[in-house]
Amino acid sequence: MSTRLGFAPLLAFATLLCSGTCLAAEPITICIGNTASPPFLFPSKDGTVQVLIRMAAEQQGLQVKFQPMLPAKCAEEIRAGTINSGAAMGFTAVNQEFAAYPMKKPGEADTSKAVGAARSVVYRMKGSKADWNGSSFSDVKLGVLFAKGNSVFTEKLKALKVPFNDETATFQKNLLKMVAGQGELVIGFEHEGKIRMEEPEFAGKIEALPVPFTEAHYFMAFSKKYYEAHAAQVDALWAAIAKTRSNPAYLSAIKGIQ
Repeated sequence: MSTRLGFAPLLAFATLLCSGTCLAAEPITICIGNTASPPFLFPSKDGTVQVLIRMAAEQQGLQVKFQPMLPAKCAEEIRAGTINSGAAMGFTAVNQEFAAYPMKKPGEADTSKAVGAARSVVYRMKGSKADWNGSSFSDVKLGVLFAKGNSVFTEKLKALKVPFNDETATFQKNLLKMVAGQGELVIGFEHEGKIRMEEPEFAGKIEALPVPFTEAHYFMAFSKKYYEAHAAQVDALWAAIAKTRSNPAYLSAIKGIQ
């Protein structure tokens, strides 16, 4: 048998092996928003979610690459399969059309494998009559403001049939719009709200309403195309995320992030 003939079967066998494993060795590309969402995600440094995913991936021998982009673009890329994953996606009906989540049972995501949970709060100017009572809004004429790209907020407001405006990129800018009289209410995450309410342009001017708007878990969700090709790898990564969340090393690593 010639050297060439003997090498051909080995090359074919290596190709078969590569078709199942080489793609998985590539870094997982993960989109995040192009604006900060403290303390969870930042486009220029690692937030608590990025630290969690990096540590869990390292345990599995995987590499990850975070790519900031507009939230709408992120959804498009995941749907197309050109981006592998979204770092912190809400478990919404629209997202489930194109993204795979860790599931506890059909129709229910496994919250033990979430990258985190966040509460959103409704803010108004002090003295305003605009209100949110936990089930409905009142005295809202200009629409509810929130940062562009939050599918959890969008779907809930649509279900409530409440007018909203999500044309502005950040929570801070929406607060400025409200101060300028361009909206009566702003929805934002509670953690960032506490930070913003201490800033000079908002201190003493705005207040948080007592009833939360949402209390939702967020997940590292994958494009269905990627999950179908690497289901075992993704399942193992989700399991590692669940374990890492309570790991003392992780809890120490995220101290001070805000």
